Amino acid sequence: MKGRFFILSVLLFVIATSCNNDEYKVSEKGLIYRFIKENKNNLQPVTGDVVTLNMRYTAPDNSVIEDYSVFRIQLKKPSHPGGCIEDAIAMMHKGDSAIFMINANDYYKKTRKIPLPDGLSVSDKLTFYIKLIDITPFEDFVKEREIAKLSDEIEEEKLLKDYLKRTNITTEPTMSGLYIIELRKGTGKSPVPGKKVTVNYMGYFIDGKIFDSSYERKEPFSFKYGVGEVIQGWDEGLSKMKVGGKYQLIIPSHLAYGDVQHGPIPPNSTLIFEIELMDAEQ
Repeated sequence: MKGRFFILSVLLFVIATSCNNDEYKVSEKGLIYRFIKENKNNLQPVTGDVVTLNMRYTAPDNSVIEDYSVFRIQLKKPSHPGGCIEDAIAMMHKGDSAIFMINANDYYKKTRKIPLPDGLSVSDKLTFYIKLIDITPFEDFVKEREIAKLSDEIEEEKLLKDYLKRTNITTEPTMSGLYIIELRKGTGKSPVPGKKVTVNYMGYFIDGKIFDSSYERKEPFSFKYGVGEVIQGWDEGLSKMKVGGKYQLIIPSHLAYGDVQHGPIPPNSTLIFEIELMDAEQ
């Protein structure tokens, strides 16, 4: 009994010493925290809400690991006991600012489900500086996304029509919405589904800015045609080509990367490719 009391006393002393007990507190779930600004009369998030945060977290040596100016995340159920990031966010009110200390091993392995980075030990604690900017019920968030998506789709269509008019393109789109313009007729073999094709290509946005080019890399690109290894607009466009041919494909976002960011390509982006079919395996 005395041994247990001694261990508990030592543990409490360590927490108090390391966290400046007059400022930091320990929640019922074991989370070490300190509020910088607290608005107890404001709304608190519940599981499922989408929260807008400003967040930075640091290693034990105070070096910044990641710094997010403003980002949105859905509040989920606690990912692990003993004090997790979900517990931290759930404690806050709209407009609050607070500091939380969370075990590094638990945060990476149990919350993010990735290995603990080099330079951190299993006993290290990360220090999170969080400001809760806004809280959006999930149902409202879904409606907001639907409205934003519709607005983006209308803007994309407008930009595409302007581009077609500006470049005097009168080609009608296919039933899927793909525009196929033959620049040079091919006379060789046609692609065979499941077989490898080799192409040279240049990809650019409607404003003319190039985002990718095999010509610049001086390395043709090979892939299996017709099995989904490339975007839908490519597979459809290549179905019309023969080796030696060169086509321009104007690909609306629903045939490319849709409403998600893909590398340098923003959501809802119409893409234009000039593709030269070099070889088609038979």
